[in-house]
Amino acid sequence: MCNNNICAALNLFLSFFFPLQKCHLSTSKSCSKSLEELLTILSRPPAYTVLRVNTLYYDRQEVKQQLQQVLSKQYENRKHSVPSVEEHNELSDTLIIPSQNVDGNDVIPVANEVIVDSLCAVAVLRGADIFAPGVMGAPVAMQVGDTVAVYGDLCGQCRRGYTQVFAGEKMFLGNGNALMSRSQLFVETEKPSGVAIKMTEPIFDCPSLNSVLTDRIFLQNLPSIVAGHVVNPQPGDMVLDMCAAPGGKTTHLATLMQNTGVLVALDKSAGKIKRIQENAAKLKLDMVKSYAYDSTKSCKPHAQLVEGTWNPPYPPGTFDRILLDAPCSGLGQRPQIKNNITLKDLQSYPPYQRKLFATAVELLKPGGILVYSTCTITIEENEGLVQWALNTFPDMQLAPQIPHLGGSGMSSPDLTLTDTQLKLLQRFNPSIVMTTSSVPKYNMDTIGFFVAKFVKQNNR
Repeated sequence: MCNNNICAALNLFLSFFFPLQKCHLSTSKSCSKSLEELLTILSRPPAYTVLRVNTLYYDRQEVKQQLQQVLSKQYENRKHSVPSVEEHNELSDTLIIPSQNVDGNDVIPVANEVIVDSLCAVAVLRGADIFAPGVMGAPVAMQVGDTVAVYGDLCGQCRRGYTQVFAGEKMFLGNGNALMSRSQLFVETEKPSGVAIKMTEPIFDCPSLNSVLTDRIFLQNLPSIVAGHVVNPQPGDMVLDMCAAPGGKTTHLATLMQNTGVLVALDKSAGKIKRIQENAAKLKLDMVKSYAYDSTKSCKPHAQLVEGTWNPPYPPGTFDRILLDAPCSGLGQRPQIKNNITLKDLQSYPPYQRKLFATAVELLKPGGILVYSTCTITIEENEGLVQWALNTFPDMQLAPQIPHLGGSGMSSPDLTLTDTQLKLLQRFNPSIVMTTSSVPKYNMDTIGFFVAKFVKQNNR
């Protein structure tokens, strides 16, 4: 993370992650240290690559064997041994691939330096190779076959086509093999595409699984898979995914429903809706009905459903189950090598999340299930939303979650949630190191994530 925004990020965590806790960077060394440790963890990818198997059409054991063969071929040119694909011990549709090097200390950069943008850098840390559009700078003499050291531009200061050694803040990502020359990347008139650099020594040993068994597996963070199981949709249900892009959770719900019933996926962006449709097509799921629509406007008292179509808006009490994976500050995502979020940005999310939640309550049938989730670690967007929801909607009650692989909700002086209520919540906190041998580490070394499950009582 850029030095010029570390303090700002820390202060934002102090104000949102630890509300009412009066500690400041200048006066509390312990608070500063704990937050710096958290930011260090967030800057690294999880030590496990997690994949969801398309169990509607394929057997997990069979896919596991096919994936192991892919890895054996891929690791022929890597210094690490081939990782073993593992089956998750509780999630029957999930495979785990452990990384063999989570510190990157044994990778020494070569002399030739290539600079990539921050988005590309994050992808590399999760196992991707480098595609041409992500390359910002390269040596003048770089030719196909050259070994290069790859660095991420942390603060967006490198101009495209840069030729010198970059003096700005950068992060070493590993060494790779150039599949394109500098002239192909920057000189030729045709816009380059495809893989420009094949990573051979990444600092974090994650497999490259882009375009691998795309009809059989879906790369997905473990807590996101958990959220789908918590919704637990049944074949024939009427289900709504309110903020569905890019479609990972949507396709999981469709698989759990055995491609039978009604599954509506909404997102405000038409471009993101296209991604949902593409992902559903890859997994051979044809039940998903996706629409570019503002979910906060998706409930209208006098709306009528037209037979054969599911165009929004919808009348109250339409859906059996609703997933609200709300837009959030994303402060639980890993890895984060750059963070420009402002306090104004942080403060903008809770009102929008509450507006979405209120709409979801209206759309939910009595007795229906609403699952709220985020990929952030702030209390205001998580436990704070739960407290507001329970106070605002007396007919909405917390319910036990199955599976419950994360920790309990986080307490705070300004929250009135009871211990019993906090235990019904599910928070994945990557800064907590679990030493209990009975808890698999892949359940803890994840992105930061939050899940709450509500049931609508039959008293409206």
